[in-house]
Amino acid sequence: MKRVLTYGTFDLLHWGHIRLLKRAKALGDYLIVAASTDDFAVHQKGTRPPYHQFSTRCDMLEAVRYVDLVIGESSWEQKIEDIRRYHVDTVVMGSDWEGSPRFEYLRDYCEVVYLPRTEGVSTAQIRRDLLSDAVTLPARRSRPVREPAVVTTRLAALPHTA
Repeated sequence: MKRVLTYGTFDLLHWGHIRLLKRAKALGDYLIVAASTDDFAVHQKGTRPPYHQFSTRCDMLEAVRYVDLVIGESSWEQKIEDIRRYHVDTVVMGSDWEGSPRFEYLRDYCEVVYLPRTEGVSTAQIRRDLLSDAVTLPARRSRPVREPAVVTTRLAALPHTA
């Protein structure tokens, strides 16, 4: 059985994430996804806090049919331990990590594959688009409240008895 491992925050799960997971799974039989914990994303990766909490992101990833196991990523240093613990054959990352010392050293332990990013979609771009829409689009008017329809039945017309 060939085991594949990938890492990421996977916040605002989108088409680019799904394509990465599908292509990663195609490289093996069993796909392990290491989702960044909230603390790791903020304090070690230096990103803004994820929109979705860690547990929610894990639930979303577990619902993706290509994913066999979701684990937590809580430090940069855990990767060798993950490879050994889960008997990983291949680590897969997006091409934006290609050549990074964060992953290149893993070649001593397994195969490392960089997959091309999905053009035109990223979590950062989605955040920018949502912010831009919130600032530039007119506020939606809420739907007018409709009064409930008067219900009349033959039972309602019967006299009440004590």
